[in-house]
Amino acid sequence: MAESFANVFLEILRELLVEETKFLLSVGGDVDKVEGDLRSMHALLIKADRDKRDSPTLKLYTSQLKDLAFKAENLLETYAVEVQSKREGWKSLKDKLQRYICIICECYSVHQVGNEARDIISTLADLTSKLESELGQECSSLMKQDDERNRLLRQTYAHEVEPHFVGMERDIELLVSMVKDVKRPRVVKIYGMGGLGKTTLARKVYNHRDLQSYARAWVCITQQFQPKPVFVNMLKQLCSSNVKIDGLDVDDLVRRIHGLLGGRECLIVIDDIWEDVHWEIIKNALPVDCNVILTTRSGNIANQQSEPHKLKFLTEDEGWALLQKVADFSPVDEDLKLFEHIGREIVSKCEGLPLSICVIGGILHQKEHTLLEWKKVNMNMESYLRHGEGVEEYRRVKQVLELSYDALPYYLKPCFLYLACFPEDHKIDTERLYLLWMAEGFISYQDKGPNETLKDVAQRYLTELAMRCMVQLHKSQVYSTLHKNFDSCGLHDLMHDLCSSKAEEEKFVKRIDASKYLCGIPSPRLALPPSVRNSISRLAINYDLEKSASSINGLEELNHLRSFMLLRKGSFLGSQIVLKENSINFEKSKCLRIFVVEGCEFEGGMLPSKVSELIHLRYLSLMLSNVRELPKSICSMTYLQILDLRVSPLIVLRLPNVIWKMKRLKHLFLSRRIELIGEEKLRLEGLEELETLESISSETTCIEDIPKLVSLQSVYVRVYDVESLSIVLSNKNSQLRETHLVVESCDLSSQKNREVLNEGLMSPSLVTMWFFKCNMSGNFPYYKQGMCQNLVYLGLFDCEGVVEVMGIGKYPMLQRLELRKVEMRGTLIFLSNSFPQLKKLYLSDMQDLKKWEVEERALSKLTFLSIDSCCNLKKLPDGLRLISTLQEIKIRSMSSEFMERVKEEDYAPFVKIMRSPTKNLIFFPE
Repeated sequence: MAESFANVFLEILRELLVEETKFLLSVGGDVDKVEGDLRSMHALLIKADRDKRDSPTLKLYTSQLKDLAFKAENLLETYAVEVQSKREGWKSLKDKLQRYICIICECYSVHQVGNEARDIISTLADLTSKLESELGQECSSLMKQDDERNRLLRQTYAHEVEPHFVGMERDIELLVSMVKDVKRPRVVKIYGMGGLGKTTLARKVYNHRDLQSYARAWVCITQQFQPKPVFVNMLKQLCSSNVKIDGLDVDDLVRRIHGLLGGRECLIVIDDIWEDVHWEIIKNALPVDCNVILTTRSGNIANQQSEPHKLKFLTEDEGWALLQKVADFSPVDEDLKLFEHIGREIVSKCEGLPLSICVIGGILHQKEHTLLEWKKVNMNMESYLRHGEGVEEYRRVKQVLELSYDALPYYLKPCFLYLACFPEDHKIDTERLYLLWMAEGFISYQDKGPNETLKDVAQRYLTELAMRCMVQLHKSQVYSTLHKNFDSCGLHDLMHDLCSSKAEEEKFVKRIDASKYLCGIPSPRLALPPSVRNSISRLAINYDLEKSASSINGLEELNHLRSFMLLRKGSFLGSQIVLKENSINFEKSKCLRIFVVEGCEFEGGMLPSKVSELIHLRYLSLMLSNVRELPKSICSMTYLQILDLRVSPLIVLRLPNVIWKMKRLKHLFLSRRIELIGEEKLRLEGLEELETLESISSETTCIEDIPKLVSLQSVYVRVYDVESLSIVLSNKNSQLRETHLVVESCDLSSQKNREVLNEGLMSPSLVTMWFFKCNMSGNFPYYKQGMCQNLVYLGLFDCEGVVEVMGIGKYPMLQRLELRKVEMRGTLIFLSNSFPQLKKLYLSDMQDLKKWEVEERALSKLTFLSIDSCCNLKKLPDGLRLISTLQEIKIRSMSSEFMERVKEEDYAPFVKIMRSPTKNLIFFPE
């Protein structure tokens, strides 16, 4: 809805008009007026969002507000940069004398900017008044009729019969047993994505034969929640028909219901509840021992009082069974296999969502059951799910999912629509997504809590989208930390369709698939369609091409572009898109905020010269591009917050030593291979807002600057000397959350250097650590209490010295351990209760390893084991059979004796052996 985007523009106006204007112009009275108008407009827009108000007039005002916000942003930032550049030039006496002459010119600039700012302030006040008038009008009778019709269409009843029911038998039995078990929580919350069958499941439980003696009531809430009708409905179902209810107020109704249910076996189903505040109102009428089943799309409802039951998608077998029932399909035996192959393809495209399977099944039901008809439906699945065949009922898939979108609070809607930048079935990197949201201005400073960053707020936003079943989160496969439990997210295909259609409808972002717009032989080029050349503010191009594209035609015609993203699908290896010096007319898009050109090829390996003039830029990403050198003028991008210079690993990136001048920089990602132009090491001192620093090396960077970065939260650093190691590990910065450390070719053999290492291992921020070719000349580690308390990933590779696994086994959070070419003495023993969190273990090229024992309760969470080239190890330890979590074992380049023993011993009844000419693999599949 329009008001959700308006709030983003309000955040821009608030920050710029209040903060920047106060600083630059000192117009205190005007600032107070702006703050008041912004608060009024914010309250009005929240009201519009809460009441689900939308209209052409409201959209018009939102468009005007957007233009106003962008105008204010550009005006004030441009002025600030001009003033700053002049003031930074006062170095010599001559400069100071010239400065007095420039004051007159600067005063004129201040006066000019002040007038334009006051025009913006006046327009803002006028917009506030218009918006207040628009929202103050009573809803028309037609709008009220539409609302009532929509409410009735969504109303559910306990007596409805679901003719096609598949799966969920276990869910039903579990939920019925939970209702009957008086020792379990009384409130059960069934939640999941729209169309999964939450209401169907609740109805099956409600009508279960074992619960017929219970006092029961079924109420449907919907988004238009009104307490009195809900309580009246509930009371009518619980008491006899001759009881008078008319005239009772809400308090009377609550008391009556509470009195009727007290001391009785009862079950109340509250279907389709959307907000926690609705539950807080309803629960006042229910005794503490009353059984309640909630159905909702939000995992945040009744969190403290309920036991959650998340509904899963159907399996392929369940989906195929449902499709046959709905389509009324019962072919003769010889045709079954032919239809089943197509049917399972259809089910796969529905991704286990019962609603979409029912829609397609309904279409097939109306058709003749021939292979040709089924193939036609299969080929046009997307069209059928979106539009049906022109029949109203087939639009219900989109309508059901749209309810979830409409229920989003205003601050989440732009975040959700931004996911339309990415293609279907794409795993979206969450860290990059947070940065994009921040650069766009979607994350509100007002939502920051104590000691929180904007990235923390962005993570909360994404978690809330997941709790509302709009987004699917994927846990990290490598490791998780206190501040990072998932590393990617995605959308169900139907949710992606909704996201894309809404983004297109709101003119929020335009995404194109480059493979559909290639032309020219033998040198293909990407030609943007005419529709893209219309007025758009965000453009995302997804590409994964078989051949490189020599150019992009049409970009130069775009005006007022604020975000340009060239995003490669899948692997970054292979073909590229060439960006020429004049591919984008930066004069027409001076206000570009985001310039993400990942994996692209620049002419001559140089960034277009005009990029450095984009003073409003917030996010610049050259990830895996061919840029070989950055110009010194890069530091002129005063407002840049995110700089990603992780170019192709084959390239040595030449850098001017000017990054320290970019005072607003918050997130810096460097290439592993950099070379400084003119000076020895990269300076970082002065970057007081920097939160993320990755990847730096003691060979090319001033490591002593790290403790001076007062806002630093995460650092990834490679050190080659003990002094640098000491600086990194002794950093006392209280803001630092995560240190990722690579120690290479360091001599840690002396007592002094070992003490440096052991003291450093006490650092609470240390989360990952790798040692390569280090001389430890003794036992590692010398364990003491509190060491490596947050370490999740440890690797030792080709190091001298004896590894003491018993000490490592005491690290409380270690999830991944890799040992390669390290020395072991005697039997490798994993003691009982050691490695309590370890999930992945890699042992490679350990020639001293002859015997291995795993005691009971050791490695209690191990899921994966890899053994490679440990030639003297005779057998796997018997204790592995006691680890119930173990899912997979990979064995490579081991002796024939070892492999024979593995085959002879019974590690699990589901062992699967795979062979290849170069290696032997054994899997414990999930």
